[in-house]
Amino acid sequence: MRDIAVEWGSVMKFILKQRVQWSDVSPRGGPFEFAEDYRVLYNDWPYGIDTRITHLVIWTKFGFEEDAATGDLTPAARKQIDDFVTRVFRKGDENGRENVMWFKNWAALKSVHAIEHFHVMLFDADKTFLREVTGDDRAMSEKIREAE
Repeated sequence: MRDIAVEWGSVMKFILKQRVQWSDVSPRGGPFEFAEDYRVLYNDWPYGIDTRITHLVIWTKFGFEEDAATGDLTPAARKQIDDFVTRVFRKGDENGRENVMWFKNWAALKSVHAIEHFHVMLFDADKTFLREVTGDDRAMSEKIREAE
């Protein structure tokens, strides 16, 4: 991340220009209303977990309501995200609840604060589905390995 910040000026600039490719972060509509207001990409900084688990990040131009006292998502925001995850990642999968999970880090745990995002992890996901949902994205770690 340090090298990215040096090369691009900040991690946020790198994500905006290189990863999500947004010049404007103003949402066109409400949460998940328009596809151009969010991007599904591989996590460039994966957590080093089981290789059968795919770690995606959903970057959004919109925020989610949080409880001011706890910093946790409100029940309504949690439902917005869960409904999206169900519609996109659990569709037609009878084991979807077990094979797909999502989480949103609290502010203190985020590595990138400037652009809203949450994480989705899929167990043993179909490669064709992953290419479709990510627009044929590949994680930076994979691109770096190929370049070596």
